[in-house]
Amino acid sequence: MNRLIYATAVMILAALALSSPSTLADTPYTQKSNLPTLYIDTQNNAPIPSKDENYVRATIHLVDNWNVTVYDALGIRGRGNSTWGLAKKPYRIKFDKKQKFLGEDHANAKSWTLLANHADKTLLRNAVAACIGKFAGQPFTASAEFVDLVLNGKYIGNYQISDQIEVRKKRVDITEQDVPATPNSNITGGYLLEADGFAFSEKVFITTNRGVNITIKSPDDDIINQNQINYIRNYINEFEAALFSEDFTDPEKGYRKYVDASTLASWYISSELTGNVDCFWSTYFYKDIDDTKLYWGPLWDYDIAFNNCNRIGDVSQSLMLDRAFAGLTEIWVRRMWQDPWFAELINDSWTKLVENGIEQHVLDYIDDMAKLMSESQRLNFNKWGISEHVYNELVLFSTYDEGIDYLKKFVSDHTRYLTDAFAQAAQNNTMPKAFEADPNYYYLIANKGCGMLANSTDGTNVTITDKNSANDSRHWTITKQEDGFFTIVNRETGKAVSDASTYNGSTYAIGSNIVLSNFNANDDRQHWSIVPAANQPGMGYVIADKTTGFAWNNSNGASIEGNPVISWLNDGDNPRKPTRQWLIVKSDIAESGINAPDNDIEYHISYDPYSATLHFIAHSDDELHGDASIINIDGRVMMNFVPAESIDVSSLTKGMYILTWKIGSKTRTLKFVR
Repeated sequence: MNRLIYATAVMILAALALSSPSTLADTPYTQKSNLPTLYIDTQNNAPIPSKDENYVRATIHLVDNWNVTVYDALGIRGRGNSTWGLAKKPYRIKFDKKQKFLGEDHANAKSWTLLANHADKTLLRNAVAACIGKFAGQPFTASAEFVDLVLNGKYIGNYQISDQIEVRKKRVDITEQDVPATPNSNITGGYLLEADGFAFSEKVFITTNRGVNITIKSPDDDIINQNQINYIRNYINEFEAALFSEDFTDPEKGYRKYVDASTLASWYISSELTGNVDCFWSTYFYKDIDDTKLYWGPLWDYDIAFNNCNRIGDVSQSLMLDRAFAGLTEIWVRRMWQDPWFAELINDSWTKLVENGIEQHVLDYIDDMAKLMSESQRLNFNKWGISEHVYNELVLFSTYDEGIDYLKKFVSDHTRYLTDAFAQAAQNNTMPKAFEADPNYYYLIANKGCGMLANSTDGTNVTITDKNSANDSRHWTITKQEDGFFTIVNRETGKAVSDASTYNGSTYAIGSNIVLSNFNANDDRQHWSIVPAANQPGMGYVIADKTTGFAWNNSNGASIEGNPVISWLNDGDNPRKPTRQWLIVKSDIAESGINAPDNDIEYHISYDPYSATLHFIAHSDDELHGDASIINIDGRVMMNFVPAESIDVSSLTKGMYILTWKIGSKTRTLKFVR
């Protein structure tokens, strides 16, 4: 062979070797611990400026058992939402060609993630969640392979190599749609979806009729067309309509025909066992081609799970249904809990998992992984500091082993709690039920924190008032609309409660006054969800706007006449924030009241439980005459009086009473509860 041709051939072979994985004998790259070490060098040592811009070209040297594999056809950029703002940053790498980056048992794919786990002082919460999901029966759980990462010559810590959540073999394994879709394409699937608290920042998302924001992850945002968007939006709305219909418990007419029971149970149980406070804020689910079912999962993003979020507090003895960040798929699951079938599904599935040893399986996995991580975690925390507060850690530790013990204790304690909670729910169907409005009554809405009532005296803003203020301004009609949300209309003004929060192009600003505006049943800002703050005695309702997702809040918790009710966060702090909780109680009869019979004077009577006052209402005070008495359930007369505009009954002990009164020849009776 000619020397020039030979030299050229050698150069070509060398270039080919660097464009695909290979093993090199002599290398300056060393392994820093018993884990593999991943060296990433960007082109010209360029920084990685953001998670949104183009990928920075890079080369990888993966050192495992002192063998070095080289990949040079790839790019790297940042990833994550809140975690991108932390000092130890997560990344996403994308190869030019598909790679079996983690071996034959994993996906052949271009995109992979590097999770920093910076807020997780065990470094294992995402891995343990995957362990739980796999044991619980999730069809796919993201990989959890750990490495020491060196970026542009600097060691930056222990990282987890994981899958990108996408439609692909050995990931979310459903049929990908035609690219691009044509008028003849079958667009019934597949769709990868995420109910997403950050949906407003995504290019393609939909909002359901009940205000659940859903990002469409697949088809990709650069190829999806409007027909596909319309199809999946309509399908999710059909599911929601069935879920909130009167026949929702019917296996044929209700929501069950839309859900895959196995993945629904494994997703929800995994969300509860992990204590994932983000489970309703970020929920993945998917739909395959020509398949009527929605499948739930995969599990993703668990660094603040397992009792690791100081915004929520200790959840070892709580359900995520009560304590997780509220909104989005919470309204779906809360409705499902009203169906005995769902309660039995969860309890039966959980009982089988417990019998099969899920607790010990997870504890053994944690022990094994802690041993594997022993050398690497020391390197990581020598750089970052194990006792440093970096995000929302609930508890900090002085040693890694303390964090591992804390994680294991939560798993054991929470397992026992869930066993009792699920059994009780299945037996009694005691999960909190959604608010149901009675159109025949006006309601009083009292802030749980200060006990004062929602009110409007100026016809513009909702404020709080002392209990002795005029009736009509603090009476509200609450009416369920077709989308399942409620409108709340002031009796005195006839105006509807609305959220006036401003939108800056990506998010809504908190802190605006809750206002009154002319009633418009089609205005989503006048549509409110009314959801129990938690499944615990004494908890009030959270009243949240369909458009903004924000909740009523008594500003600064003040007990001042005229203090504004403002639009504020609606999240997992709700059970601990009485300023956001509202007690809703029937007050006056909404239409003509209790009318006197025949030709007697028209009047009606109401009882205000907050002021402990009976109100006799007629055209004029001089029409109120005759005799009235209050009798207890034993038949003993407790009070005698002449009907008047207001009668104070605060001296009565709590209990059921009968009011009887006589005007002219007519005697009437009415029960009320003090």
